[in-house]
Amino acid sequence: MSEFGLKCKNIKLSRPQFNLELDFTVNKGELVSIIGPSGSGKSTTLSLVSGLTLPDSGTIEINGKDVTNLAPEERKTGYVFQDYALFPNMDVEQNIAYPMRHKKLSKEEHKAEIRRLLELVNLSGYEKRNVTELTAVERQKAALARALASEPEILLMDEPLSNLDAKERITIRTEIREIQKKTGITTIYVTHDQEIALSISDKVIILRDGRIEQMGNPEDIYRRPGTEFTATFTGECNILPYDVILRTLRVPETERSKIIYQCFGPEHKLFFRPEDMVVNDMPGLPFPEFYPHLRFENAKIIRSEYLGKEYLVTAQYDEFTIKAYTVYKPASDFITAGIRMTKILEFNNGKLTRH
Repeated sequence: MSEFGLKCKNIKLSRPQFNLELDFTVNKGELVSIIGPSGSGKSTTLSLVSGLTLPDSGTIEINGKDVTNLAPEERKTGYVFQDYALFPNMDVEQNIAYPMRHKKLSKEEHKAEIRRLLELVNLSGYEKRNVTELTAVERQKAALARALASEPEILLMDEPLSNLDAKERITIRTEIREIQKKTGITTIYVTHDQEIALSISDKVIILRDGRIEQMGNPEDIYRRPGTEFTATFTGECNILPYDVILRTLRVPETERSKIIYQCFGPEHKLFFRPEDMVVNDMPGLPFPEFYPHLRFENAKIIRSEYLGKEYLVTAQYDEFTIKAYTVYKPASDFITAGIRMTKILEFNNGKLTRH
């Protein structure tokens, strides 16, 4: 029995002005999110797994079974679409019952299974509701229950929360993760929302121009991005020329002779996240001493964005632009910000060279 819930091996698909190449595995019971820019191949990947599109070459296995040339109805996949795809002329019970129509169940067993699914998605008592009367969140839950009704071996979700507002997305993303854990079903979740992908996934796949840029657990993707593209795509960050060290390095005088940094070309860059910076926005207040670090003295604030729990401050230091998070609104037009050397990664020609 295969340990993999999904295996895409050497998949290739060619279309006018677009080529897709995939080679990845998903363990049974994992929730893996796929993120990437528009046109990178996210939805096409789901279409290949579901059988709606056939690859030019390569193989697709679900739970160890080669399904590459099987029709969609033979693959045992559940699909949750962005627009819900519920039947508007049916109530909730009838929508969920539709994928179960070929099961040999008694009337009582049929009803019991629908009740179980509605309880699973927190819609108990909604059997007779017309889907047109449901809220957007309730429709998405009904669509999820219907996808699970066919007892799929793999669940495919294509931008399921894009029609919801920010508060609704936070609520239902947590429920989706809880439901996925309860069922243990292998799930592929396509989203344009990096925050959702990082918060609910066991692993994240980043697609770029039809190829996998990086695959890993959420923390690795965010904290140890393998490329500049991954770093910038997954959140706010600072990427600066390597020689900024020469102007900003702070070490104790007794240790300075031990610090040796090479002179790299413009292809070598430093990377660090804004939340890792220590910020002082009070003129005349001594900056905390922690060594070694880079210190950007009296950087002029370009803008300060209030995000609710914190401010994102963008500032100019010489010809460099830096970003830092602060809890309080800056008290002046200038900040001094520092970053520990241990929090800095290095890229060479766009690829990670030092962890």
